[in-house]
This record gives sequence, C-alpha cells and structure tokens, in this order.
Amino acid sequence: MINWLTYGLVPVSDYTGPFVFSVAVVVWFLILKKYIPIKQNFALLTKVAAASFAGAVLTPLIMIMIQGDLIPFFKQTFEKIGVINDWQSFKRLAYVANKGFSITGGLTILVIVLFFIIDKAKKLSFGILYPFPLFAAITRINCLLEGCCFGRRYEGPLAIVFPPGSPVSRFHKRRYGLVSMFERSFPVFPSQISIIFSMLLLFSILFLMNKFKVRKNIIVGTMLAGYGFFNFLIEIFRQETRVIGNYLTSGQVMEIFLIIIGFYIIFKIDEKSLVAKK
Repeated sequence: MINWLTYGLVPVSDYTGPFVFSVAVVVWFLILKKYIPIKQNFALLTKVAAASFAGAVLTPLIMIMIQGDLIPFFKQTFEKIGVINDWQSFKRLAYVANKGFSITGGLTILVIVLFFIIDKAKKLSFGILYPFPLFAAITRINCLLEGCCFGRRYEGPLAIVFPPGSPVSRFHKRRYGLVSMFERSFPVFPSQISIIFSMLLLFSILFLMNKFKVRKNIIVGTMLAGYGFFNFLIEIFRQETRVIGNYLTSGQVMEIFLIIIGFYIIFKIDEKSLVAKK
C-alpha cells in the first residue's frame, strides 16, 4: 500500500516492513530483559524461540488444511518456487511466505511452548508475555502501511479508504466490482487502527497493574484474555474467511483458546512459577 507514495517507483514497503518489525523486537527485548536474566536463561530462551518459530511456520498450514486448501496451496507454492530465477522473484516468494505468519498464531504457539512443551519454560512467561501487546501494536503499524488485515466494507464513523493499487483495492475489484485496482478502495472498517489502539490500551492496563504490584499470574492471565478478547471483537469486522460454520475465523478460534488459558493462569497458576529468578 505504502508504495503509492512514490507512484510505485520505489518499493517503500520493502524497507518499512523490516524496520517496523525490528523496532517491535527491540522494544520487546528491552522490556523482557528487565525481568529475565538473559545469560542464565540463554539456552532456555533459545529453545523457546526455536520451538515457537517452528510452530508459527506450521500454524498457517494447519489453518489452510482446515479450510480444505492444502493441496492448492502446495501446488501454488511449488509453481512459485519453480520460477525463481532472480532476486525479485525470490523476494516475491518470501513476501507470500511472510504473509502466512500470524501474530495471533505465533502467540498461541508461544503460550503452548511456555506452559505445555518445554520443561521449566514457564518461569520465562511473565518476562516474555508482559510486553507482548506493545510488540503487537508496533507490528500492526506495518499491517496498516501494507494494507493487509483490512476490514470489511463499512461506511460508518472512522471508516478509511485505501489508495489505488493497495491490496484492498485489488480485493474490492475482484469481490465488489470496483472499476479498477488503480482506483481508491471502498470505505472499510479501520481494523488495523483498532488493533493498534486496543493493544496500546491493553499494555497500559498491564503497566499499571505491574506498577501497583498486582500478582504476576493475574497480569499474564489478563494479557492473554485481553489480547484474545480485543482481537476476537475486531476480527468480526475484518475481511477474513470464516472456517467454523461460516461464523468464526481461524484467528477467533485461537483467540478463544487464549482467553481460556488466560483465565486458567489467573485462577490456577502460582505467581512464583511465572518469574525467572535473578
């Protein structure tokens, strides 16, 4: 989407995407290291990161399989691999692969790894999960710049219109008969902006809870339940495929899981088990 600023002459999004993600990771790490001694837990952190990355890679495949599109997906992927003959074609494939990653899917796998897969990883959970809403808010800025994760058609308050050539315009041409993908899109619900502000609100709540020394298990549980709740509501207004009875998206299924785990942590997990000793 942001490429429209230079009329397509400079692929701006090739630079903004990695930059925004890098900022999000740095902010996350700076807060994380205040609560987790990095040197003492380096091996454990590496295990968690590797397992979470592997899970994040597999999660989109599971969702594609649920939707019944696994065979077409592999067919298209092998076709794209077969035409790689220069750097630009490789970047196009990498871009498509990157779009398969889901922040919610990554968080879901991360939670499973922390609490159910890797022994002793639970003690890292406060340091890792407390700053996650801030990480999510920053990375969603890139969703807004790219024009992905856009909302359904909507003409109410705060509706936004995306520029010519954006993913929204391309989708509206296919689905709703927009004259051309090089026209401005129809008005849509501001889903990316809604997620950014809801995640900033959630982190502000967690920050105050932590400042007033609320128990760590309540903070972690609130983070997961709050993330699931906000994203579930916003997902209703996003332009996403419904995979469960034409009502729920794959993201909403994971968000329900996060809400359940959040309440489980609040009521069943001991605070001391979620904090790494310094």
